[in-house]
This record gives sequence, C-alpha cells and structure tokens, in this order.
Amino acid sequence: MRWMAGVLLFGATLAQSLTVPPEAPVGQPLEIRGADFPPGRYSLKIASDTTATEVDLETFNGNISTAWTPSAEGVYKISILVGERTVEAQTRVRAAPAAPSSPVSPPSPPQPAPTRPEIAPPTLGPEGLVLGNWKLPLKGEWIGPKLLGQRAFIARGPLVLEIDLQNPKVVAQHYPPGDVRALDADAELTVLLEDGRRLGLSAFTGKPFEGRWENLAVIREYHQTLSAAGARELDQSPTTGRPYWYYFSREVGSIGPADLEAVGQDLLQRSHRPELAWGPGVMQWLQPWLMQIRAARSQGLEQSLVWSEFFLKYLPQVPGARAMLWEQVGWLEAQGRPDLGQRYREALRQVASWQNPLTSANMAAATWVLLGLYSLMLLYLTLMYLPAQLRGVRPIGGWLAGWLRHPLLRLRHSVLAYTSLGERTLLLFLFLLAALALLGWGLTARSEALVAQDSLTRGTLRSSAAQETLRSFANTAPLQGLLAYALAKENPSEAKRLYAAAPPWTYVLLGRGTPEALAQAYRRAPSSASVRETLGLGGDFWTAVYRDAGVVREAVPTPRIIAAAVGLSELQGLGTDFLAVWRDLPIWPSPLWAWVIAITILLFALYHLLCFFLPRPQGVDGYLAWRRGVQLFFPGSPTYSQGWGLMVLLAVAGGLWLWRLGNPWGALLTGVALGFHLLLWFLLVYRGNK
Repeated sequence: MRWMAGVLLFGATLAQSLTVPPEAPVGQPLEIRGADFPPGRYSLKIASDTTATEVDLETFNGNISTAWTPSAEGVYKISILVGERTVEAQTRVRAAPAAPSSPVSPPSPPQPAPTRPEIAPPTLGPEGLVLGNWKLPLKGEWIGPKLLGQRAFIARGPLVLEIDLQNPKVVAQHYPPGDVRALDADAELTVLLEDGRRLGLSAFTGKPFEGRWENLAVIREYHQTLSAAGARELDQSPTTGRPYWYYFSREVGSIGPADLEAVGQDLLQRSHRPELAWGPGVMQWLQPWLMQIRAARSQGLEQSLVWSEFFLKYLPQVPGARAMLWEQVGWLEAQGRPDLGQRYREALRQVASWQNPLTSANMAAATWVLLGLYSLMLLYLTLMYLPAQLRGVRPIGGWLAGWLRHPLLRLRHSVLAYTSLGERTLLLFLFLLAALALLGWGLTARSEALVAQDSLTRGTLRSSAAQETLRSFANTAPLQGLLAYALAKENPSEAKRLYAAAPPWTYVLLGRGTPEALAQAYRRAPSSASVRETLGLGGDFWTAVYRDAGVVREAVPTPRIIAAAVGLSELQGLGTDFLAVWRDLPIWPSPLWAWVIAITILLFALYHLLCFFLPRPQGVDGYLAWRRGVQLFFPGSPTYSQGWGLMVLLAVAGGLWLWRLGNPWGALLTGVALGFHLLLWFLLVYRGNK
C-alpha cells in the first residue's frame, strides 16, 4: 500500500507546470503562471548570470500567477520547489528595441522610452463590471472592485470573483464561509465577513458555511445572468474544488452522481458529520434534492439509489430525510431488493438511536396525562366519601358554610381525611409526578430552544458561531465536553483541558485518547461504532463513508447527547437560581402565569402534607351501596389504593385515544380494559357480600 501511495503522490507532483513567454523585452511586465499546484505558499526563484530574486506566492484553486518586470537582458531561469521536485521554466530577456533614426535629419535630443498605456481601472455600474471595452454582466449590489497587482476582486454575499486585468476574464471564483461585508488588499486579498471575521483567500479551506442560506441565491443568479447574456466564456474559472454550498445553489437537474459525491466528501472534510442535526434553513435548497429520491424512481433503481445513498451517507439528519428514507425502504422491497431494504433499515435504526427521545412534546403529553389522572382521582375520592363527609360537617354548618363558621375544623373534615393511607399516598404520588412532569416539560422546552439555534443546527459544532454559542452557555461539566469537541481541531490543547473536566461520556473518553480512556469507553459502550473503529474491532455503515472521504472517524456528540448535556446544565441552574429559571421557562404565556402556577403548586403541596397526617374519622366504611356505585363508573377503581387500577384507567384512556385517531385496535384495547374493570368490580362486590 505504501508504494501505491508513493506512486500516486509522485504522479500528482509531476502534474505541476510553469508557463512563461519564451521572450520578453527589458522593462515590460512578464506574466508567470503555474497550474495544478497543491494548496499552500511557494517561493518563486528568478535567476540569471547577473541577478537573482525571489517572490512569495500562494495558490488559488491550484493556480499561481504573478507579474515580474526584468531590469536587464539575459537568460532567466524560473523555478519553484514542490516537495522534493523542482518545477522550472526559462525565458530570454532582450534589450528594448531602439527607435529608427533618419540619416538626413539633424540629431535630436534624447526622447523618453515609450511607456505602456495605463489600463483604466474597472468600474461597477448598473449593467455589471466594465473594464475598457470588456463588460461582465452582473445583477445586484456588488462590493469593489479591489485591485491587487494585475487582478481585480469584486464580491457579493458568499461569492468573490477574481478578474484578470491584462487579459480581461474571470479567472477564479472564491467562496468565503460567510457573507462578505468588505474587501481589503494587502499582501493578499482579505475579506471581512458579516460575523466580524477577517479571512484571506487561503483561509477559506476546510471551513463550513456560516452565512445566511438565502444568500446562496447570489451564486445561482450570477451563473443565470451569464447564461442569459450568452457570456459564459467571460468566466474561465476552474470548475473543480468548489465547496458544498456552491452545489446547493445549483438547479437539481444539473446535479450528477459525481457532483453528489463531491458534495458529500466536502461536507465531511469541512467538519460536518452525519450524526449532527440540520435546521430548516437549508431546506430551501435541499428540499428539491430530497424529493428527487421519489422522482428518480421512474428512471429506475439506480437513479433513485444515487439520491437516497447521498442522503443516507451524508445528510440523514436534514428535516424530512428519515421519513423519505423509510419510504425508500418500502419501495426497495417492492422492487424485489430486500437486501437493500435491510441495509437501509439497519442504518436508519442507528440514525434513530442518535435522536433525543425526551422531547418537549412528549413531556407536555405526559404532564397533561398526569394532571388528568390526578384530577380524576381527586374527583373519584370526593364522590366516594361524599356521604360520610356531609355527615361529618353537618354539626359545624355544612359542606360550604363550615369554611366560614369553623375553618380549622372544616379543614379537619377535608375529603382527604376520609381516605385510606393507600389512597392518600397514591394521590400525593400523582401530584408530585404531575409537578415534576411540568418542570421537566419546561426544562426540556428550554433546552430544545437553546439547541435549536441556527449556529448549532448546521450539521457541525466546529464553526466559529457554534463555538461562541457553546461558550455563552453555563460553564458546567457536561457543556465543557461539547466545547472540547468543538475546539478539538482548532485548539487541541484547550480541548484536552476541557475533556479532562467533562463527565466520562463515550465521546469524551475517545476525545481524551489515552489507553485507559479507550478501554473505559469500550466497557461503557461496546457496541458503539466509533469505539469499535478506534480499537480496530469493526465499524458500521458510515465507516466506508469516512474512509472514502479521507476523514478520520471520531466520536461525535449526537443530538441525544447534546440535549442531555444542555438539560443537565439547566438542572444545575435550578440549584443556583430556581426562581429565575422557573420564571424564564418557555412554556409560560407570561411571567404572571409562572408565579400563579408556582403558588398553586405550593398550596396543593401544603394541603397534601397536612391532610396526609389527619386521623381518619369513624364510620367512613358505611354507605357501601353508594361507594360500589361510584366505583362502577371509574375504570380500575376497585384497586386504586394498590396502584393497579391506574394501569386499567390508562389502558381505557389510551384505547379511546387510538380509536379517536382512527386505529381500530383502540376500540379493542378499551373493551378489554373495561372488561377487566367489570371483573374486578364484580369480585369486589362478591367478596363484600360474602
């Protein structure tokens, strides 16, 4: 394998070339061009028998270009060292031609040497960029032009164009990782992005896109403008090496299999990961791509697989992708390919394991179910012991007037005073569960709002915006692990310090990288693909995806882990400032609601604690016929005090809900639960009569 890599590297090295005119006059600019150079900075050496000079250059999309003015005649050798190989070219500089003299005319005073006419600087107008008689059609408000040597640069949104002033044409398209605010030219062109970063053209490599998704329309509009004007030949920039967001801006019909593979590999190389979530903003560009999975089925199995494989390998977490891929599973099985269907099923099960099962919607449903059970139990106990309670409060003025005449004595005859110890315990347990579910609902909704920020839903945590967002969170141990992962590539020493302080979750242990941490990670998660791949024990569906992109597989904090880290951080915030956290929960319509509900919960808690220790009055077990009649209409009530009756009640409620949604199994579940309730009721009546 090593000799094969060496052959490939040697072949890539031999591809570089230098181009220079074979002859040039003294004092005239000489253009030197190079092609197919690896990214980086190079030193260009120009030497003759009498002089030598060096020029520092940097590649732009694999090309280098500079202008040099020779001051003396001679043979000049031009060379660049690339690895261990020197790329050379040669030119001859001759003396500038002398002006012819007339033999009959008297000697004339020396005339200044003819100078090359100055090229008028380019200007931006309503119709585009104008350079002499050359015009580049453009639409919209562009920034620039900014001149740098024999090049002019203009920018709009996430696009920078480089124009050759000597031979007017667009020689390169540069794609900054954000929207450009201003251009600056010093040793090289520098762009000021809207987020405040200053980046040179060479610093674009490897960075994810952090601009506004809607501004990708600038790239599409530029190409459409050239096509509409029949001026495609004015742009001779290289078409290779463009970032994934360039492809996002293209029409879906112009995307081929090679383009999709280039997009996917560029996503991984710019620190995007299949495990991380995407927000809805990117879907204005990817929605047509996602629909192409379904549309391409009419063209055959292979065409549909091209699109579904792309999303499964690189973007399974964009909104709607999982539903579309599960639909693809059914279609593949219908096409007689259960092997492919099983492959997709296994990968999608792993994608499902990355998700957070504890969502605010689930917590809201649990809260309302528990509140409903609590209210139903309170109503049941009130009706169950109403005759005994009315008899007890009659001497003090009655059920309602007793609160006015003897309030403390009336509290002594509260409905909970007539209940058994098991019923009091069950009601208190339901109340506490409902209160905790309400708090969990609020914390989960708050965590989701924090995690759903645009900077954290772009398929990567290694963007500058994501790092700033994580730094703005509370400085807790779970969140330090997330920040450590985000900084692992940019600041390894800081990431190492943060990993040491983070809790020993799987991705943290792999991030530490010590033999002890790796062994502990395997003991904690022996089925984790990243752990097994790190230890050389195998991989999963995405192992080959990472390998083909040349990216090292590492443990990634999935949405489940991110939600857990933020949620634990919010729980720790309760201990430091409970009232502020409670007030700021996003489930309240207004802060007033937060305080009203807090006071209500506090009063009910005091009521339960007080009534829990009240002695039970005598004669409560009377009125048997009334109590049996009440129990008949409350499913599961014969065993409420033991707790089993709640299961029957939940089964009845769940069956009714399924039946309401149109599921025929709901009616069957309700019927079985009601039948079981009637059986319990008849057994209770039979035992009582006996």
